[in-house]
Amino acid sequence: MEVFHNSRDKKFRNPEGAVPCGTKVSLALEVKSYNPPNRVRLRLWDGAERFVEMEVKQTAGNIYLYAADVTMPETGGLLWYCFEVTADGETVYYSNNSKALGGVGVQTGYPTGVSYQITVYDKAFKTPDWFKKSIMYQIFPDRFFRADSEIKDKKTAYRLHGDWYEPIFFDRHPFEDGPACNDFYGGNLKGIIQKLDYLKDLGISVIYLNPIFEAFSNHRYDTGDYSKIDPILGSEEDFKELCEKAEQKGIRIILDGVFSHTGSDSVYFNKYKTYGEGVGACQSYDSPYGKWYEWNGDGGYNSWWGCSNLPNVRELEPTYIDYILTDKDAIIKKWLNLGASGWRLDVADELPDEFIKILRREVKSAKTDAVVIGEVWEDASNKVSYGEQREYLLGDELDSVMNYPFKDGVIGFLTGDISAEDFSDKMLSIMENYPKEVLYSNMNLLGTHDTRRVKTVLGGQHISDELANEQKQNFRLDAANETLAIKRLRLAAFMQMTFVGVPCIYYGDEIGMQGLQDPFNRMPYTWRCVDTELLEFYRKSAKLRNSNDCLKTGDFEILYAADGVLAYVRQIESGKDVFGEKSKNGTALCVVNQNDGERTVKIDNGKLKNLKGYFTDEVIGDGKTIELNIPGLSAEAFMA
Repeated sequence: MEVFHNSRDKKFRNPEGAVPCGTKVSLALEVKSYNPPNRVRLRLWDGAERFVEMEVKQTAGNIYLYAADVTMPETGGLLWYCFEVTADGETVYYSNNSKALGGVGVQTGYPTGVSYQITVYDKAFKTPDWFKKSIMYQIFPDRFFRADSEIKDKKTAYRLHGDWYEPIFFDRHPFEDGPACNDFYGGNLKGIIQKLDYLKDLGISVIYLNPIFEAFSNHRYDTGDYSKIDPILGSEEDFKELCEKAEQKGIRIILDGVFSHTGSDSVYFNKYKTYGEGVGACQSYDSPYGKWYEWNGDGGYNSWWGCSNLPNVRELEPTYIDYILTDKDAIIKKWLNLGASGWRLDVADELPDEFIKILRREVKSAKTDAVVIGEVWEDASNKVSYGEQREYLLGDELDSVMNYPFKDGVIGFLTGDISAEDFSDKMLSIMENYPKEVLYSNMNLLGTHDTRRVKTVLGGQHISDELANEQKQNFRLDAANETLAIKRLRLAAFMQMTFVGVPCIYYGDEIGMQGLQDPFNRMPYTWRCVDTELLEFYRKSAKLRNSNDCLKTGDFEILYAADGVLAYVRQIESGKDVFGEKSKNGTALCVVNQNDGERTVKIDNGKLKNLKGYFTDEVIGDGKTIELNIPGLSAEAFMA
C-alpha cells in the first residue's frame, strides 16, 4: 500500500497555507492499494485529539482519493493533522516529513508525531500596507554619522573616541561582569538627518533605529530612562526634527523597544545611585519601581540571561504596564506621538503574550497604521519559549518578525552549505505557516547588530572563535575571498529585493563593510572607504523593487530549484495584488546562480512572454519553454 499527501498542492489541501478562523479546509489523501481501504482517518490536534472519517471522492483503478472537510476553530491557534489508513491487512500512517517543513510527507508503519501544521488566525488581522511596500535600513546610532554639534555629557561614565576610525576600546565594566561597552564615537540624530538624502537615494523608506534612549552603554539595550533621548545622540527636539524631515522625504522611523529588562544603572533600578538617593528599586522596594523587578530571597535579583547589569522586569506588573503601555502619556505612545511609526520589540520570546497583546492594542490606538515587529530567530508561527506555545502571528500580537530563517537560508544557499532544493523547502515552509499579512511584512535581513557582517560570512574564510579581540577587530578577508564575498553579496542583495517580504539593509552592508561578531559588526560607517560598485548595485536593485508592484505584493512561485540555481516568479495580473488591492500588472522572473560556472536552466511556463533583463537587456519568453544560460555567480530579473 502507498499513500501520499502534499500540503502545498491544492489537490490535497485547499486552501493552502495559513487561513482565517472559521475557514473550511479540504484535506485529501491518495491511497494506492490492491483492495479498497477498510478505513481512512484524519487525525486532528488543537489541544485535544480527535479523528475524522474520510470519504472516497475519486477512484482510478486501484488508486483512491479520500477527502474530508474540516472547519477551522473560531479562535486563533495551530491545528495539527496527519493520516491513518487501514487496507490489505495493514495500517500505515502518513505525516509531515522529518524536518517538519510541510509539502510532501512520509509514510510509516507507526505514528511519528510529526504532524502537518495549519496556522489559524483572526479574520480581522491586518498589517500596515505602507510597510509591506517599504525598504528598511537599520542604523546603530552611535556608529552611523556624527554631525558637527555639541556633545552633551552623560550621567554615567563614558569614553569618547577622538577619531571616527580608531579601534574600539576593550575596557571592562567598572562594576559588573563583562565588557563596559561605554566607548562612544559620537554618531547622533543630527548626523542621521544630514544623511537622509543618501538614504533616500539608496531607495530607503523606513529607518529602524537601535535603542536611542538614555543608557550606560553604546548599544543602549540597558535602558536608563525610556522617556529621554541619550544626550550623546541629541535631544527630543532632534528626534522630532528627524521624524519630520524623514517624512518629507517619504521615510518613516521605527524605534527599538527593550521592555523585558532595564539597565541596572537606570532611574528605575538605580543600583549605583546615579539618579540620586532613594529613587530606584535597588534602594527600596517601596520606590515607584520596586514592584517592577524579581527579587530573590537573598536580596539579589533576576537578570536577563544572568547579566547583572540587565535586571529583568515583571512585565505584567500593573504599574509597569501603565508606565510603558496604557497611561495617556505611556512610553510607547509618547514616541509615536513625537513622530515614530512603529516599534521593534527586543527579545520578544522574553515578553509574555499578554504583554504583547496589550502593546499592540495601545500602539494601534495611538497610531492606527503603526507597525509592531518582533525579534524572533526561528519560525515564529510555531515558536515555543519557556514551555509556552507562542501566539505571535494569530492577529493580536505582531505585524512582522525579523526573518532570520531567510538570512540563514540565503547565506547557506550562496555558500553551498545547503542546496537550492533545501533553500526552497525552508522558504516554502515559512510561506505555508505564516498568514499572508505577516509574510509580506516579514523583515528580510542578511545581518544585524547581533550577527557577523554578511560580507564577512559570505567570504567563506575559516575564522577561529578563539581569536583575541585585537585580532578580531583587525580581521579582513584575504583578496580572493573578498572578491568571492562581493559577488555573493550582490546575489544576496538581489534576493532581498525580489523575495516576498520587506528588505532590511544593515548599515554599511551596502558599501561592503566587514566585521566579526559583536562588537566588531558595529564599527563606524566607513564614509571614506566605500565600494562604489557594490553601492550602485544596491541602489539599482532597490530601484527595481521600488518601481515594480509585483516585487512588493505580487504572487510568488518557485519554478526551479536544483544544481545551485533558483528561479522564481513574482506576478500581478488583472490589476490586483495578492490582497485584492489595485496594483500595476507586472511579471518578474528572477534567476540566481550560486555556482562558479555557467548553468543552463529550462523553465516550462507558457505565461512568461516577452521578458526583458533588468541588468542585461536580454529578451526571453515566447510562450513556450524558456532556456536560460546563467553565468556563474550572477542574478537577473527578467521583467514584463
